[in-house]
Amino acid sequence: MNKLFLFLTCEVFFLASSALRASVTISPADPRIQYSGRIDFSDPKSPVFDWPGVSITTRFRGTSIGFLLQDGQNNFDVQVDGNPVTVWVTRPSQTLYSLEGLAPDEHEVRIVKRTEALFGPTVFQGLVLEKAVDLLEPPARPKRKIEIIGDSWVCGYGNEGASVLCPDLRPFENADKSFGALLARDLKAEYHLVAYSGKGVIRNWAEKGPVSPNPFPPLFDRVLESAPQSRWDFSRWIPDAVIVHLGLNDFSTEPQADAGNFVRQYALLLQHLRQVYPQASLFCFCTAGWPNFYPYVEEAVQ
Repeated sequence: MNKLFLFLTCEVFFLASSALRASVTISPADPRIQYSGRIDFSDPKSPVFDWPGVSITTRFRGTSIGFLLQDGQNNFDVQVDGNPVTVWVTRPSQTLYSLEGLAPDEHEVRIVKRTEALFGPTVFQGLVLEKAVDLLEPPARPKRKIEIIGDSWVCGYGNEGASVLCPDLRPFENADKSFGALLARDLKAEYHLVAYSGKGVIRNWAEKGPVSPNPFPPLFDRVLESAPQSRWDFSRWIPDAVIVHLGLNDFSTEPQADAGNFVRQYALLLQHLRQVYPQASLFCFCTAGWPNFYPYVEEAVQ
């Protein structure tokens, strides 16, 4: 196992590699590729995504597999048969990211976008397999579904840092280890994360005034955070429960958000959630202690 891990963590991601030199490409539209998260499929051969926690899962029998990713700013957790094996750090000059040296058996491979939308979108352009190797049917999806919306806590901002002073966010953010992702695994549920660090209900972190021109609520309806005109089809994926973690950024720096305006806008967000998810259970989370905005959230809920 140690030899396999060391081999996988080496940067053997080039098309000239021996196992994938004679290869075939599988279209992203192949139904045996399983997606989770908000993804723009307007071009089925080049789906695009930018929200954190988006994942791509596939099963195959063989010793190697490659993923074609047009990116350069995001990081991905790579899991084989349920175990983490490496992190792919995308580069603008590279499109093929591969795993090699696997046992000649059936494998389930899942890649998860660790980083959030502020790092930009990813275009998935298919899988690369050895000739004579084919995909298997994807794993069964969990029956339960949870959506977590909000701020940096939801993104997993800096959650793998050694201290609160991270020299760079990108290596230390891991959406798949955020509290929502861990909760989903405990409950055997599929999760969607719709979150952006520093965002508030009406005021973002360290905003100069009590209102921000670009707070979180307008982002919620987007397929891609980076595409304001994009619109998510809420009938495509209906959660059983929705967790809202917002408000910390509204009140953690001066000048704080106006409480009355915060309550009104938070209530409107909850009304919108109830409109698009009529049957879902809604949970509003607040931090305990400073800043104490729990009474405002409670008023919005009432």
